Parts: sequence; C-alpha cells; structure tokens
Amino acid sequence: MRDGKNTFNVLSSIEKHIESLKPLLPKQTIVCIGEYPIKTVLKQPTANIALPIFIEKSSEDIYKWIPPNYTPQLVRGFEEEGIDTHFWYDVLPAMAKDTTVIESLKKKPTENLRSALIFASVWDGVGSAAVPSLTSKFRNQNIDSLSMVVLPSKIQPADAHFNAYASLQMCQSTKGATVLLLGRDELETFEGVDREGTQIRGKEVVNYLLSLFLAKELLVQEISELARTFDIKMFCIAAVTAASYRVYGSLTNMLNTALLKPLLSFELSKSSLLYVLLRMPSTLKEQIPRTEIELSITMWFKEKTSLQSIHITEPIYTEDMTDRIDMVLFIGGFDINTLFGAQDTKVQKLKNMAVKKGYITKDGQLLLKVDDTEEPQTQQPQKIKEPPNHQHKQNKVNP
Repeated sequence: MRDGKNTFNVLSSIEKHIESLKPLLPKQTIVCIGEYPIKTVLKQPTANIALPIFIEKSSEDIYKWIPPNYTPQLVRGFEEEGIDTHFWYDVLPAMAKDTTVIESLKKKPTENLRSALIFASVWDGVGSAAVPSLTSKFRNQNIDSLSMVVLPSKIQPADAHFNAYASLQMCQSTKGATVLLLGRDELETFEGVDREGTQIRGKEVVNYLLSLFLAKELLVQEISELARTFDIKMFCIAAVTAASYRVYGSLTNMLNTALLKPLLSFELSKSSLLYVLLRMPSTLKEQIPRTEIELSITMWFKEKTSLQSIHITEPIYTEDMTDRIDMVLFIGGFDINTLFGAQDTKVQKLKNMAVKKGYITKDGQLLLKVDDTEEPQTQQPQKIKEPPNHQHKQNKVNP
C-alpha cells in the first residue's frame, strides 16, 4: 500500500508541476527580419514569453550577433542557398516555398499559439518579401499576425524605397495582413522615458513597445479583427511612454504630446480608424475610470478627424507605485501613397526596370504573387545551417 500511495503522491506532484508550468508556455512568437530589427531586439532581449525567430540574408551573420546564453527558436538565412537578396522579386519565390518557420513552431510545445509579432525592415529583398509571405503562412495556420515594418530613411537609396513600396503593395493584397508602419528617421530621433524614469533614446523605443505589446495577450487578435472588419491593413502609431499623470494633469495633455512625435508622419485628418492601448498603475483605476478614458480620447479625436470606429482596449494594470501611463495610438485609414511621394521619381525608374523584366505591370501591379495557399503537409522543411559546434560566437551587439 505504501508503494502505491507513494506512486500516487509522485504522480499527483508531477501533475501539479505540469499545471504550474502551463502559464509559462509561450503563446506568441516574435519574428525579426533583417539586420536592423535583429540587432535592435538583441540589445534588450525580450523575455521568454515569446518564441524568437531570426531571418536575414546570412545565418552566419545572425549567429555572430547573438549574445551568449541566448537561444532563438530558429535562425534562417538565404544567401547560403545562392539566392540574390537585393530585390524583393529575387527572394519572393524562395520565400513562398519555404516552410521552416511553420515547421519550427510546430515542433515547439506551446499553449494554443494564436498570434505572431513580425518586426522587419523592408528596404532589402529579404524583409520586403518575407513580411507578406509569412503573413500568409501564419493565416493558413489560423495564427493572427501584426507586422511592425520599418520604412527606409529619406537618405537611403532608391532601391531601398522600391523594395519598401513593393512590400506594402503585397501586404495590401495579402489576406490577414495588419501592418504597423514605423519610419526609420522618426525611430532614431525618438526621446522618451520608461516606467523607472530612465531616458529612452532612438530605436530603444521599439523594445519598450514590444514588451508592452507582448504584455497585452489579445493585442494582435483584437487589432487584426478590427483591420478585417473595416478592411484597413495599414496603421501608424503615436505614443507617449511612462507619462506622469501628476505632471501632465490629464489624458488630453498626453494625447497632445503623443501627436508631436508620431513614429511615422501621416495625415491624421484623413484617418478613419483608431485602436488605443494603455498601461497604467492599478492605483489610478478609480481616479481615471474606463468611462473617463473613453470620453477623453473620443472628444480629443473628434476635434481632429472624423473616425469610423474607436476601439479602446482594456488597459494593462500594473502593481507599481508610480503614476506613469503608457499610451499607444494605432491610427489607420490614411492614404499610404503619400508616403512615397518624395521618392516617386527615383522609384519610378526601378519600377520601369521591373516592368521590362516582367515582375510588375505598367500601372504598378505586382505579377509575382505571395503564396496564399496551404503549405503541402508532405513538403520537407529546408535544412538550416547550424553554427560550428552549435555554439554562438560571443560578439558584442553594436547596431
């Protein structure tokens, strides 16, 4: 009897231990595409609440950037296979056939993986082709995705803007695409503070936003559903980070500040859709009730533009003893064609070259299509090149 009782106790203990581990199983994945996003994230690695996947031209380069004791879910490069990675049309056919990301996620024990954050630069062939292609692959697995796309700086050459233009065009025609547009120039001049009062400079804000997005478990599903409902795929954001309620005095003053430093310039007056994410201390819950939040934001936007819909999600409440509030405004429905107005002449020359090669039509329609079909279950995933001895080189990350 004692052996039976001991066995029962051991099994019961194991069951309780497994149950306690369930909340720790990742429910989201974060896919970083391109040197700029990968180095940005690795400077402040995200906690293990998400499965990190890194995609770039060369897998060997990625392993050089990865710090010791950091293990990504997947590292994927394309140059090793002899693929030219300069333009989107060189990479897209290989990207459409590639199954490594989905196969890798299937092998990882997860608790109902339903959302993916894609963080990508789209000024080269890999990033511009990967965003729409992966969006389609995730949708086929019933995984909602939100793509944070960094557009090229004004001083980058025309080919960078051509790749970005093509990527956005493909996303516009890709089912399930929800794209958050970030400007490289705006990112690198950002200034703010975190919840401890430490200054945030430049693209450090991306890591701050990523941690905030991952803390809101339903964020990707909510904004994806909103995008599908109103058939709006592109969003820009304005954000205020860790604003002291005592200093600012009201949510209205915070909104005014957020508008001064959007992470991409856009026409607010022509926007039609708004999603708002807040993080605030629970001690302010009674002082700023949900009804006041909704009224303040609605009245502020009423003076700026006529919105079809405003969705203010349930705030993330923290237990810290500060009075600091994070507010991120996802604004959609503006005209994305204005984003490329200044570069149109240079981009047009590359469009003409792509027309001659048969990749796009004269009116700018893309002839190469993103793979929008279910991946064949019998297809074998491509082999991934591992670093020597499966160990990461200890190079310092210095993006």
